[in-house]
Amino acid sequence: MTTSGEAGGVGRSVVDRCRRVVRDHGVWLTALLSVAVFLGLAAYANVGDVTNALATLRWRTFATVIGLTTIGYGFRFAKWHYYLRRLEVDVPLEASAIAFFSGLMMVVTPGKAGEVWKAWFLRDTRGVPASKTTSVVGAERITDLIALSAMAALGLLVYSRSSLPIVAVLGAIGAGIGLLQWRRACLAILARLESLPVVGEYATELERFYESAYQLFRFRPLVVATLVSLAAWGLEGVALWLVLDGFGVETSVVIGLFVFGLGSVVGAVSMLPGGLAAAEASMVGVLLTFGYPEAVAAAATVVIRVGTLWYAAALGTAVFLAYTATR
Repeated sequence: MTTSGEAGGVGRSVVDRCRRVVRDHGVWLTALLSVAVFLGLAAYANVGDVTNALATLRWRTFATVIGLTTIGYGFRFAKWHYYLRRLEVDVPLEASAIAFFSGLMMVVTPGKAGEVWKAWFLRDTRGVPASKTTSVVGAERITDLIALSAMAALGLLVYSRSSLPIVAVLGAIGAGIGLLQWRRACLAILARLESLPVVGEYATELERFYESAYQLFRFRPLVVATLVSLAAWGLEGVALWLVLDGFGVETSVVIGLFVFGLGSVVGAVSMLPGGLAAAEASMVGVLLTFGYPEAVAAAATVVIRVGTLWYAAALGTAVFLAYTATR
């Protein structure tokens, strides 16, 4: 049984860990850079025109964006908890939820690498080996990328645009998963790593990580997780469609899914913090090719990024602060 002193120690450990991650990954710098990117978009499309466009958008539309994004996070939490169950990680639903939602504050780190925080959180508060649950974070990112690539591919097929970049991303993912499932080869590589001076010290952790990843990328969990990711990210694509519709321009759900999916893939592949600049530039560029006015393209991109990326960071921070307040 955990004493109050031990609980306080665990709580301080988690808080200290969070502070180090925020410091090391430059989350606050990312926020400032994001503001700079938004201002750059406004300047590109004429600040006055973008401001006027934003003024025409009803708050009800933005509230709907937040609602759809929140439901999407519910789907993604279900995927996270499903993965934990697949690995027989027995943690209470509440602890799983706190780990997942507090981890959202790390979405603005490069490649969302800071979300490994969730593995650290369960290690520090529940004693779950981080080498086991880190694979869950990796599997989340891969299935998200597959779903977003599928959304982008839908638009590429409908509008007859080049699909080579998406094919390349999906091909790389497929090759990686195929190699991961080649158990004999992977175990042979791990066995060789054990003899290396530094890496060999972490042989047990590497083997645990591999075994977990192997289980998560089996056919059934891969399909289930990808379908859940499609539902979650699809809602954010629908949110972009509603934003465009809110500006009074002709649009369609497919355009929303396509633009959001492609922009998110570009942002993820760029490995920039939160896909900053790369995702925005991609979304604006694609919207311009569809003939949308510059002010609408820039305003819609700002709204959807605030309502998805930065809402996630704010939600994660709020959950973490609420958690630490009870420690």
